[in-house]
Amino acid sequence: MSTQPGGTSAGGIAPRAMRSSRRPVAGVGLGWVAAMIVVGVLVQVSVLPYVNIADGIPDIMAPIVVVAAVLRGTLVGAVGGFGAGLLVELASPVSTLGVLALLYLIVGAWCGRYCEREEGASLSAPLALSVVAALFVQFGYMAVRLMLGDSIPPSDFVAQVLFPTLVLTALLSPPVLLIGRRLLGAPQNVEPAGLAR
Repeated sequence: MSTQPGGTSAGGIAPRAMRSSRRPVAGVGLGWVAAMIVVGVLVQVSVLPYVNIADGIPDIMAPIVVVAAVLRGTLVGAVGGFGAGLLVELASPVSTLGVLALLYLIVGAWCGRYCEREEGASLSAPLALSVVAALFVQFGYMAVRLMLGDSIPPSDFVAQVLFPTLVLTALLSPPVLLIGRRLLGAPQNVEPAGLAR
């Protein structure tokens, strides 16, 4: 069998060494990240408003963004967080389009720093990150609403919104984190070649 100058045989088939080097990286699981975000948005806007204490509603998007960032790195966390926030805002009537997208982008980028570290291997660090992420999103969203003229007494915000939201998010986070780990597998930092450490 003769080989042509381009590295292919006369039949037009590349040698085995050439074919294997072009194979895409398997096991990254970006499709699972997108699926988790879409399902999370549907649950967040359709089911979780009925699971509330006072005015607090669990934030399922926080643990989803955290698990995606911890298992796939800063880039996936930031992009996934932005997409998750934007989809929540588009699926539910809000007057501040883009605020949740920005807040979840920051959460995803910040939590992505724990990818492939020892802290991300246990369940306690992502659980703590999920609660901190929900706290950050609640405070950030409230700060924007206050700048736009809404007024709520701080004691009412903490007692009726913030504390119940954090408790419900903490209770909901472990199963979400376990499902995310099951779907995505081991931590693997997904970055373009120019950004790799």
